Amino acid sequence: MPTVLLSAADPTAALPAAGFDVVAHALGSTPPVDFAAVAVAVVVAEPVPAAAAQTRRWRAELADEFVPVVWLVTRPEAVPVGLDAGADVCLMMPVEPPHLAAQLRSLARTRAASARVGTRAAEARLLGDQLRQAFARLDAERELARRAHQAALPNELPGGVTVCRRGRAGFHDARRLPDGRIAFLVGDVPGRGGTVGSLLGLLALRAAFPPGAEPDPAAALERVNRDLLALGLDDPPLVALLAGVADHESITVARAGLTAPVWLPSGGEPAAWSAPGPFLGTAEASYPALTRRGGRLLVSTAGGDALLAAARRHGADVEAVATHVLAATPGAEDVVVMAVAP
Repeated sequence: MPTVLLSAADPTAALPAAGFDVVAHALGSTPPVDFAAVAVAVVVAEPVPAAAAQTRRWRAELADEFVPVVWLVTRPEAVPVGLDAGADVCLMMPVEPPHLAAQLRSLARTRAASARVGTRAAEARLLGDQLRQAFARLDAERELARRAHQAALPNELPGGVTVCRRGRAGFHDARRLPDGRIAFLVGDVPGRGGTVGSLLGLLALRAAFPPGAEPDPAAALERVNRDLLALGLDDPPLVALLAGVADHESITVARAGLTAPVWLPSGGEPAAWSAPGPFLGTAEASYPALTRRGGRLLVSTAGGDALLAAARRHGADVEAVATHVLAATPGAEDVVVMAVAP
């Protein structure tokens, strides 16, 4: 049953009969009230100054908690005093018992609804705090992965290789081999930015051309593919990668899922170089290596037809090509463009 806090005697002697528990509180008394179980507070507002002082004190004690306060008044001029003091309803006495009981039940429902809203608000604030902490941890993890990824990228590029990197996604490497050839790779992890993309990119960079291994583009892709499959991920990522080796006469590449590179032949029109090969990390596969002579290679993590159009307009200018590809590819924010000229 709803509990009514009653200051002064029950004016109707009918509240218990109407289904209310009544807790008496002397008007003007100072002991604090435990409002946890109180549904409605009823004040018989005589004398009015004492009733107003008590109502204001209750409102101060309750702060943001809502407990309805009903004033029972004998004079109309007491109504604005009660409302200004914090009463929610002022009823003129004598009041019919059914009317009073119905008013108290209505206010008790309002009190219960307010308590539910307050509980939900507290839960929402707690959830918001937990989400902020979780996002802060994710941001810290992403930043750590980004720094590890950045540290793995080459500080210097060998002569004949230029790179433009826009945004955070994508990865690349190029190094001069002891025999004078250049080993290079460009890759991306579509749809897996942040921590996952950075860590998988780091794995690919480390596995493709390990120290002491023969710089074979096809073998490099197969090695990365085996390492990704060995992770045993339930939701394996799609890793796109192009690996290549260039000497002073030719360029050999193997491709896995990455946008088809563009071949810029000496004295001819640029054309897409369609080297076949599925994405890495999905299944055992082979990646054939293809060789061409007498030209330059343009590789990008995005673009498709836009890459070919950019090459025809800007040649091997990686900065201009990157700008063109991003502008021509809806939704693209990141790109790595590499030009290799043996």
